[in-house]
Amino acid sequence: MESERYERVLTAFNLGTPDRVPWALWGHFPATKFLEYYSWEKANRDGVESAKAHMALLNELDYKMDLLKVTPFYKYMACHWGSRFRFVNNEEEVETVDVVVKKTGDWSKLWVLDPKKELKENMRAVSILSREVGKRMPFIYTVASPLVQALHHVSTPERVYTDMRENPDALKEGLKIIAETCIDFSRACIEEGATGIFFGIGGGGDIWSRMNQPQLEEYALYYDRMVLEALRDAPITLLHICSNHMENPQLNGGLMEGGWFKKYPVKAINWWNASFTPLHVAKKVYGRDFCIVAGVDHSNTMRYGTPEQVEAEAKNAIQEAAEDGGFILSAGCTVFQDTPLSNFNAFARATEKYGRYKR
Repeated sequence: MESERYERVLTAFNLGTPDRVPWALWGHFPATKFLEYYSWEKANRDGVESAKAHMALLNELDYKMDLLKVTPFYKYMACHWGSRFRFVNNEEEVETVDVVVKKTGDWSKLWVLDPKKELKENMRAVSILSREVGKRMPFIYTVASPLVQALHHVSTPERVYTDMRENPDALKEGLKIIAETCIDFSRACIEEGATGIFFGIGGGGDIWSRMNQPQLEEYALYYDRMVLEALRDAPITLLHICSNHMENPQLNGGLMEGGWFKKYPVKAINWWNASFTPLHVAKKVYGRDFCIVAGVDHSNTMRYGTPEQVEAEAKNAIQEAAEDGGFILSAGCTVFQDTPLSNFNAFARATEKYGRYKR
């Protein structure tokens, strides 16, 4: 095992000071333009394709990424429950054709997916990556919050919010089944060699602006904790707080800077710091509890900036948040599929130039 990257990443996740600031970038890699030989659609049904695409990304880079975040099609569980999606021309935005939960009674149609049956291709990707890259570097697999899956994967916001008001028990039955699926699958991933889980909340919107704090705690946090408490022993649990400029947990309720996310039993948090809650503020609020994973704007700088601009923003992030450790340089969300490879390399180069700690 090449222990350098493991030691660097795990030291940061455990709020320590590694030899250098670790870095990680993630996107919908089979859909990324410079991975032209791989299919986003095929990767959703073929674990070999998914694993190969992620390994191809690592091989394209001029620098060694410290942490690989595996990004399957974000609605992969819903496909097995019966929702249908249309992939077109390898675009990362995928159209929803049909959802499985159309009426209240449909929540009871969900069942706990088996990692060795319905989710076997996702497990195949984990197994391959464990053999091919797991000896050299840590990697984590993506799992979406039960509420996110309810809102945007297996049903619609209209159905969910109607049932939240009128049929809460039926909705909670569905959320519990999704949570149990997340637990079983996450544990299986870690047993198969993944270092941990990337847990996404808020994805798709219609959460921060439509739910007050008691609702968030009853329908989101309760089931999120159910999943994450079951993964307490995982080396890495990274909470991704998905958002956009108008749909974020600071604009809607002051949750981020009020410390609300301390309720999550995770080791690290990631959010779009260019849109809300600057790095230095988050470091003060959360730095004693979580590793901070953020730094460069995925929507503007990474996508449209020059390599020099990417490097400058990365340098500023390191100077703002890396002191005393507990920091990993990343972007605020999945980088867009047309993000230039040169900007990936500029991002990594910044950690080599500016991320070394004095010993």
